Amino acid sequence: LLRLPLELQLSIYELVIIQDGPLLLNCPCNSSYRGRYKQMQQDEEAWVMGEEHPPLQPALSRTCRLTRRVTLPIFYKENIFRASYCYQGGILPIKWLHMIGKENREMLRHLYFYDRNQDHDQNNPRDLKAVKACEIFTEMGGRLETFSNQHGCAHLVTFGNYKRREGETPIAVQ
Repeated sequence: LLRLPLELQLSIYELVIIQDGPLLLNCPCNSSYRGRYKQMQQDEEAWVMGEEHPPLQPALSRTCRLTRRVTLPIFYKENIFRASYCYQGGILPIKWLHMIGKENREMLRHLYFYDRNQDHDQNNPRDLKAVKACEIFTEMGGRLETFSNQHGCAHLVTFGNYKRREGETPIAVQ
């Protein structure tokens, strides 16, 4: 792979690393299931039992240092990471953010606290208040921007010097 031209390498890395849908950091809120209670219970149990877990760095990033330097920015900058904030699952995103470290946190471009219910923040203001008070913002330097529409409540979290470009619509609300 390393013998291929860089442009081809990057295309391959992007095809392998960038996922079509969001990578979940914890179990989605019940509003994501829209009445599919059996599926919700199965998913909750899978998260509790450790069968489901926050995403790991791609295996490709563990092959050599050069590949790691190229693939981790693609993984963190291009994928969508989503965490629910409606109940006790909130500790997993915090643990994951600690685990990936400051350098990787600062590469994140699409990390959202999300609820599919567009009225969640209005009906449950203490959930968002708890998010804002957690160590992601008090110790890790996270910043929060809120975007809500008919698709749900989305709170973009960024770290470091990254700032969204003027007029750029966050992926979670498109």
